Amino acid sequence: MINPINLLFLQWQNYFDILFVTVLIYSVYIWLRGTRAFHILIGLGGLGMLYVLTSWSGLFLTSWLLQYLLGVTLLLIIVIFQPEIRQLLEKVSPLAIIKLKGGTVPRTVLSKVAGASFSLADERVGALIVFPRATPISDVLRDGILLDSRASEELLISIFQKTSPMHDGAVVIEKDRIVKAGCYLPMSTREDLPPKYGTRHRAALGVSEQGDPLCVVVSEERGVVSVTQDGEIETITGEDQLRLRLEKSLSPNPVSSVQSTIRETIESRFNYQEFIRKNFLAKCLSTALACLLWFLLVGQQWSETFTTAMLEYQNKPSGMDFTAEVVSEIQVRVRGPRGSISSLDPDQVRVLLDLSEVQVGENSFTITEENLSLPFGLEATAITPRTLTIQLDRIVSRQYTVTPALVGSLSPGLRLAYINVTPERIELSGPEKEMDQIERVTTPPIDQSTLRQSAVIPCEVEVYPTFDYAFRSPIPEVSVSLSLIQEPVDSEEEQPVSSSANRIQAFMDLAGSSPTLAPGPAEIP
Repeated sequence: MINPINLLFLQWQNYFDILFVTVLIYSVYIWLRGTRAFHILIGLGGLGMLYVLTSWSGLFLTSWLLQYLLGVTLLLIIVIFQPEIRQLLEKVSPLAIIKLKGGTVPRTVLSKVAGASFSLADERVGALIVFPRATPISDVLRDGILLDSRASEELLISIFQKTSPMHDGAVVIEKDRIVKAGCYLPMSTREDLPPKYGTRHRAALGVSEQGDPLCVVVSEERGVVSVTQDGEIETITGEDQLRLRLEKSLSPNPVSSVQSTIRETIESRFNYQEFIRKNFLAKCLSTALACLLWFLLVGQQWSETFTTAMLEYQNKPSGMDFTAEVVSEIQVRVRGPRGSISSLDPDQVRVLLDLSEVQVGENSFTITEENLSLPFGLEATAITPRTLTIQLDRIVSRQYTVTPALVGSLSPGLRLAYINVTPERIELSGPEKEMDQIERVTTPPIDQSTLRQSAVIPCEVEVYPTFDYAFRSPIPEVSVSLSLIQEPVDSEEEQPVSSSANRIQAFMDLAGSSPTLAPGPAEIP
């Protein structure tokens, strides 16, 4: 088994593997921190870590229960995190990453927005202005009045006056026009926001979490202007700063817009200095968790062992059976967690072969990984043998007449009155091909010279020609009843007795030549 520490230093790809997982864990933390979904995610992560540890340590029952619990949890994740999953897919969209805008906002409009924002802030009038970008926000807007008016500083100030019927909602600006006013936005569910942020700030954060719009918020209580983007709030201290901030995000140089947005995205998301300084503890924990996952998962997959798997035949057609010896064991090499490998019971490894489509005669099967039934977390790396050939035939039942077989001669003074076999016919079942080869069914040879009186002899029947028949039902025993008569012995009757015995023997030979001939009681005159 390869040591995972040595493997880490042997392959440079593992460093990028751990780095990528670290960034992924940290990004999920930043994305969900402060929300109720973050606490649920921590609980699910704890269950996942507990399952990995129990599987690695060989606690089969606990890991089995957690396995099925996590299986149900995957469905719950889709239901519980439906909004977050949607946001994630929107954020990783190439349009959202590159920020290819459907249309930039003219600088003159941004100057009017900056002037109107600080005029409202001086008057302590609240305002919320939304600039959609790559991600559409029409599906998250509620209500609103369609204006489609040219944006101006006077119109913005009048909309947000307390006497205006639209002052409580948000204004949506696209290019140089006010599209809607009085719109209601989804509230952010973050729990770590300071109390100073009111409804407008939570609405601005909520819509920025749904996509990539930029929002300008004017606080009614504090008279402070803020900008929200990508779930973050930035306080603006002056009109010129707000104008430059809006121009940088909404009106880039048309010639280098794509290049600048790509560069800004890389710098904002992968800035090395910021990565070191900001949330240092969270980054360290993310790195430690990524390394732990790597050692638990990658370090375990090199444990292998050989085991014998029982071969189970399923869905065998009724009325058919094997006609030759079948393979009952398969050699399998299994790889998985060290704890699971050390506690692996051969009874847990099975090979299932479906016989629902077999035909009479020879059938060949190729054993693949799909035929294997393995505990969760284990995989097969080798199967021996890979190909199986089995013989099957129809099972039929037939009746045969049992013919008694007599040898030797009776003692002088004894005469065979009659012979009877009970039962006269027996039923045998087995493969059709073998049953077709049976010529006759008889009793074992009965030596008449040993008989001194009438007798009932129990015996097993014999099948001819003789070979190993694969009968599917037990061969019944029969009883041969022999009735003997005492007669005087003289020279004149000796010849008739001998003739009678010869006639009986000839009769028995004739009866034994056909399996369907039933002699019945034989009487000797």
